[in-house]
Amino acid sequence: MSRSRRSRSKQWRPSYFNDTSHRSRHHGSPRRTRTWIRSTLLIVILLLLSWAAYLLLRPAGRTSQQECYAYITDTTSSEALMTTITKELEIKNPTLLRSVARLVRIEERLRPGRYRLSPNMSILSICKTIKYGAQTPVRLSFSSIRTQEELIEKLTAPLEMSADELRTLLRDSVYCDSLGFTTETIRCMFLPDTHEVYWNVSPKELLHKYEQSYHKFWDQKRTALAQEIGLTPVEVSIIASIVEEESSKTDEYSDIAGLYINRLRKGMALQADPTLKFASGNFTAQRIGGELLKADSPYNTYKYKGLPPGPIRYPQMTTLDAVLHHTPHDYLYMCARADFSGHHAFAANYAEHMRNARAYQKALDERGITE
Repeated sequence: MSRSRRSRSKQWRPSYFNDTSHRSRHHGSPRRTRTWIRSTLLIVILLLLSWAAYLLLRPAGRTSQQECYAYITDTTSSEALMTTITKELEIKNPTLLRSVARLVRIEERLRPGRYRLSPNMSILSICKTIKYGAQTPVRLSFSSIRTQEELIEKLTAPLEMSADELRTLLRDSVYCDSLGFTTETIRCMFLPDTHEVYWNVSPKELLHKYEQSYHKFWDQKRTALAQEIGLTPVEVSIIASIVEEESSKTDEYSDIAGLYINRLRKGMALQADPTLKFASGNFTAQRIGGELLKADSPYNTYKYKGLPPGPIRYPQMTTLDAVLHHTPHDYLYMCARADFSGHHAFAANYAEHMRNARAYQKALDERGITE
């Protein structure tokens, strides 16, 4: 009897009390749900981050556009800058550009300067370039110029500084003296080498660059060579400037330099035609005489003995070396050859020189050249 009751109670016992697998499934589903949610959120976040990275790192502009320069002054606003960049590079997403600019706080650190930007740069790269002041240097170089005004225009044209700022400094006798020059000889300091400077460089910083270059060229060896021939670096520069104006034939430079050094040593007037052209401002004159000879200027080497007070052009460094290594000879006179080859006929005495001069004057007359 008791056994049958136990047997019947087993039969009536609900089956779910013995179903452990069901209990396990019932209690495990919340964990799986949370795991699934977390995984889904992670994927969404990764996708969003990937999309954001794509927007920030892809080329910001249209590839058809060329690179441009952004110029920032003390008064440039971040909004004006963003407008310029958007227009110049044809930014695909101007709103994103402004958002990133605000995010990195560009407006707090707008550094004046010149920045080269490209449509292939990313928005992030553009903003970092400007924020951290990664300026693009300006390359300065010049050649074949004569006057200080030409130099000033050449140097200031690609820079923020005005011509007046540099002109004022070069006319300041006290400042020029602090560098070891006069307002005339300061031109000797400018060697036609290439320099890299920032767009917003100050006049004094710019001149310091050229001063460093000058002293680097005039090292101990070159200074000693100048002393050996009885000249200072400034005097070498002045002679080199006359040599370059006398001839376009570099193979003559050593001979021409030697000629003028000979005349200086003998106390003779240089009588260098190019100095008359410089004094008058008439650089195209082919016949020297008349009013040119009468010019009352310290650059008139027919009227005043010795070297002029400053160079009559900005000579090449190779010409300076040609003066230092000039050819020893007895020449005291020179005249353009009658064949108009550009070379000169040299002479050690006046009689020989006059024969050369008459031949050249005859050639000018035959060609009808009067000036």
